[in-house]
Order: sequence, then structure tokens, then C-alpha cells
Amino acid sequence: MLINRYLSREILTPLVTICTILVVIFAGYSATRFLPDAANGLLTGGTVLALVSLKVLIALEVLVPVTLFFTVITVLARMHADSEIIAMRACGLGTGTLVRSVLLISFLIALLVAGLSLFVRPWAYEKSYWLKADAEANFDFSRLRPGRFHEIGEKKYVVFLEAIDDSQMRAEGVFIQQYDGTVRKITHASEGWQEIDPVTAEKSIVLRNGYHYQITEGKGNIILLRFQDNRLPLVTKQIESIGYRRKAASTQSLAASSAAADRAELQWRYSTGFSTMLLGLLGIPLGVAATRQGKYAKVFVAVIIFAIYYNLLAVAKTWMEQGRVGSLPGVWWPLALLAILLVILYKRMSAASR
Repeated sequence: MLINRYLSREILTPLVTICTILVVIFAGYSATRFLPDAANGLLTGGTVLALVSLKVLIALEVLVPVTLFFTVITVLARMHADSEIIAMRACGLGTGTLVRSVLLISFLIALLVAGLSLFVRPWAYEKSYWLKADAEANFDFSRLRPGRFHEIGEKKYVVFLEAIDDSQMRAEGVFIQQYDGTVRKITHASEGWQEIDPVTAEKSIVLRNGYHYQITEGKGNIILLRFQDNRLPLVTKQIESIGYRRKAASTQSLAASSAAADRAELQWRYSTGFSTMLLGLLGIPLGVAATRQGKYAKVFVAVIIFAIYYNLLAVAKTWMEQGRVGSLPGVWWPLALLAILLVILYKRMSAASR
């Protein structure tokens, strides 16, 4: 039907455009979180780009539904303001035509969001955790910047360089601390640099003219060693496991778990598709505007509704993780409230049209 294709085009075109803009904005925001580590030499440019891309994939499960919600509202409000809805009704096309078109679009986008939430999002979280673990375990001494404390790796190496002689590629005033909970090892050298074996390509840090302190807490044992030259091998570490991360766990493993937090995460993933459907349909009554009201008359109300709804979802998930509520109502009661609001607004819209 021609009118259905017209409505679909009017909704999908701004939806894709707005979603692209939001993705670019979110990518820029995410990049600002990783750029300090890149500037400090802890992350490479490629790692930052990969992490930002993964963050965008994770955020799509929220960006796509909210874009659909506001797109439906603004498009239908424009059609009301331009009297297109009045013309449709004059041709015998009622509210059912709008509902069917929006319902089809919302259903297809809900399938996309559900796929993102159930499969793509945990995969993206897993990849980001691996990238961060690898960057921490295999740092490059030559990329560190002077005048800053760098906390590196799971064993919490703290490295500080007073200055760097760029002409000789050497650091001056090198401070390295390692702490495993009981023993604190501190090394201070007047200068240091990184060397790469031309045969094996193994990296090592060469420290010159310094002291090595080893302090055992609780026992008062202090070992002091002075050295002229000391070589610390930077052994490339193969990360075997990142541990259990709930957000990176597969949907199948969450379904087999009985832990409250795992069930909350699983229900959150299941709920995203239904949320997308409800938000898309909710845009129809919120898009009703009088001729003189303008396209953006209900946008402020829509912002309030979405903010309350999303926060209620977060609260429901937290309560379920803490064991305050069981699988029922779980995280489903905010969706039930949204469905009730949808029914109320549809009844008001039908009454007003009559």
C-alpha cells in the first residue's frame, strides 16, 4: 500500500540519520575516556579505535530504541501540524493505518535490538575486556610519558619517569613499584631505557645506577640492594582468562545459571526487544499535536517519560540483583507500567478522534 511505504520512509529516513548522529556523538564521548591512557602510552591508537567501536556496539541497544521513540513522535507531530493526518482521514485512512505501519517498523527494529542485546552486546563486552587485559599485561615502556604515575597490570605496577631524553631515547629518574599485598618492591634508577633483542625480538628494560628495596609488611624485613646495571625482561604474557564477567557471559550460560544477578542480566537482555516495541507504539499518541502546536510540542513530555522509564528499568535490575524481588516481577514491572500508560493514551486518542 502506497501510504504504508510513505509512512515507513518518513520514519526510517530520519531514524537512520538521527541514530548515525547519536553514534558519532557517543563515539566521541567514548574516545575521550580512552585518550588519556593513549596519551600516557598505556594504549595504542589501534586499541583505542577498537575499544570505541565496541562501546558503540554496546550502546546501540539503548540508542536505537530511543531514536525510534523520538522519531515516531516528531514525524507524526509534523504530519499533524501540516494537516497530512487530516487529509489521510478524509481519504478514509484512520488511526489503524498509522498503528500498522509503526507496529511493523517497531517489530523489525525490535528484532534487531534483541539480537544486539542477546548476542552482539556480550560479545562486544568480552572483546573489550580482553583488549584491556592485554594492554595492561603487555605494556610498552617506550610509550610512557614523564611526570605522571602509570598504574599498569593486574599486579599494579606503578611507574614514574621524571624526564625523557628524546635524543638518546632514555628516561631519567625511573621509579618502579610492585605490590602483591604483602611484599612491596621498589626500584629507583638514575636512568633507564627499553631494548629489543634483534634475534628473539624480546623486550627488556635496562636500568642503570640505582637501588632496589624489598619491604615485607608486618615483619619489618627490609632488603636493600644497590646495582650498577639491571635488566628487567618484559615477557609477553598470553592472557588465558579474563575471569567471569556477567556482561560478557553468553545468553545460554546466563539461562543455565540460578544466581540472582545472572537472572537479572538475562531478563534485561530479553526486555530490550519488548521495550523497543512499546516505545515505538507509544510514539503514536505522543505524536498527536494540534495544528498550531508545532512538531516538538510533546518532545519534552517524551523526554520525561523515557527518563523515568529507563531509570525504573535500572532500579528493577538492581533490585533483582540484590535479591529484593524474584524472577516475577523481575525487571518486567516497568514494562507493564509502560504498557498501561500506552493503553491509557490510546484510549484518550481514540476518544479525541471521535
